[in-house]
Amino acid sequence: MKRLLSIVSLFVMLIIQAQEKISIHKGEITIPIGKKIMLKPEIKSNKIINFETVKEENITEKIDFFDMLHNYKKDDVKDNSIELLFSEGQLMGSPIFVLNVIQKTGNKMAFKAKIRLKGGSSYQSTSIIPAASNSAHMEQWKDNIDSIILYDFELN
Repeated sequence: MKRLLSIVSLFVMLIIQAQEKISIHKGEITIPIGKKIMLKPEIKSNKIINFETVKEENITEKIDFFDMLHNYKKDDVKDNSIELLFSEGQLMGSPIFVLNVIQKTGNKMAFKAKIRLKGGSSYQSTSIIPAASNSAHMEQWKDNIDSIILYDFELN
């Protein structure tokens, strides 16, 4: 009985550790697939040096990104908020993995990214186009991605 309890406890600890969470460390954001986060950046000399998490959500359903882009309402708000959605979904019926960025800094935001493929242990660089302020910016991949790291944020 004691051995069974030990095995069950070990199994529970492994499951808890396997559930990835969003992490922010020194201006670097790691986002597992199926997460949405709202951030307030700390800006110094046009560089984003850190973030404060305002809101975090789990995304459990596949998103139709064509519908999301079609229904996006552009505004002129400049509240320095940054919304990041990293999710599996579909675009015009095709399965994709998408990073959706809505940032309201009043400036174009450039950053770098690394992705980790499902089942992999290392991250590889990927290209990212700068995100305009007050617009829905989408980066998409057909690869089966489980996590993304965003870093080196700059405002132009």
